Amino acid sequence: MKLAIVHDYLCGVGGSERVFQYICEEFPDADAYTLAYNPETTLPFFKNRHIKTTKLNPIVQSMDAFRWSFPVATYAMESLDLSQYDVVLSSSATVAKYIHVPNGKHICYCYIPTRALWQTGQYFGASLKMALVRPLLSYLKRRDYDAAQRVDQFIAISEFTKKQIASTYQRDSEIIFSPIDLTKFHTSESRSENYLIVSRLEQWKRVDYAIEAFTTLGLPLRVIGSGIEEERLRAIAGPNITFLGSVDDVALAREYAEAKAVIFTPFLEYGLVPLEANACGTPVICYGVGGITETMIPWERNQNTSPTAVFFYEQTAESLVAAVKQFESICFISQELVKHASSFGVPAFKKKLRDVVTAFGCS
Repeated sequence: MKLAIVHDYLCGVGGSERVFQYICEEFPDADAYTLAYNPETTLPFFKNRHIKTTKLNPIVQSMDAFRWSFPVATYAMESLDLSQYDVVLSSSATVAKYIHVPNGKHICYCYIPTRALWQTGQYFGASLKMALVRPLLSYLKRRDYDAAQRVDQFIAISEFTKKQIASTYQRDSEIIFSPIDLTKFHTSESRSENYLIVSRLEQWKRVDYAIEAFTTLGLPLRVIGSGIEEERLRAIAGPNITFLGSVDDVALAREYAEAKAVIFTPFLEYGLVPLEANACGTPVICYGVGGITETMIPWERNQNTSPTAVFFYEQTAESLVAAVKQFESICFISQELVKHASSFGVPAFKKKLRDVVTAFGCS
C-alpha cells in the first residue's frame, strides 16, 4: 500500500507546519507534497525531507504571495498527479484538501474550513484584497465546498473545528487534537516581569489590540514572530514593547519559561501557543472564545480545578487591560500547568493518526 502526505504550503512557521512535521516523522517513507516550499522561511526539519511542489512554487514563496494566488493555487493542487497512491493524508486549512485521489482514499486532517472564504471579515477586514475577492466569493465557496465532498474522511483538530466542518461542508469528522512536542519545553527557576506574545503578525491574529493595551499599561511586552503587519505594529508600539522577530526553538522555549504570562489574542479553532506556554509552567491571558475553551482552564472564583489561563471576552485593548490587571492578583501553580499540557503530547497524536491511516488500508 502506497501513502502520500500533503500540506497547504511551507513558506512560514506556525502551528500547522509543526503538525505537518510530526506527520512527516510518523510516516518517513511517504511521499510529501505541498503547493510551494521555501526552505529559508519555514521549519529547518523539512530540509531533510524531499518535498514535491506544484508549478506555482517559484511564485508562491511567502504567505502574502499565497493569499494573492489563492484562486489559482486551488487549481494547482488539483493538478497534482496522485493516481499512484492508495491513501493520501492531507494537512489542510486552505488548499491541500483540493487534491484529487482517483485510485485511493483521501483523509484530511483539517484545521478549519478555509478561513479566507468562510470568515472573510476576520481574515481580510476592509482591505484591498477583500474588495478584489468579494466578486469571486460565491464561486470560490462553491469550489471549496465541492473539494470537501471529495474527502473520504475528515479529522478535526478540535470539537470547535468539527462543528465548523459540519456547518460549512455538511461532513462529519473524527477529532484528534493537535499536539505539542513536550521534549522542546522546560520550566525555569527565574521568572521575569515580561509578558510575551508568540504569533504570526497578520491582521486576523489581532496582535494590534495587545500592542495598544500594553502601550497603555506600560508593562514590558516581548513579541516573537514576523509577518506583513510587523511594520504597522512597530509604529503603534510604545517603548516598553520589544519585537524579537522569528527565533529558534531553544530561544522560544526560554522566552516561554521566563515570561510572566503569554498573551493570546486571536479567535482560533484551537491554538498551540497556550499549550506550549503551559508546558513551560507559564500561564496564559487569552481571548476565551472558540477552540481555546477546549484546551485551557479559565480562572474562576472558588473553583476546584487548577486554572491554566485568564480569559477575556472582547477583542479590545480595554478588555485585555482588565484581564491583565486581574491576572496580577492570581496565583498559578507551575507544576499544574505542566501537568495539564502533558496530555497533549506528540506520541498520542501520532498513534491516533496512524490508527486512522491503517484503518484505510495503509500501514
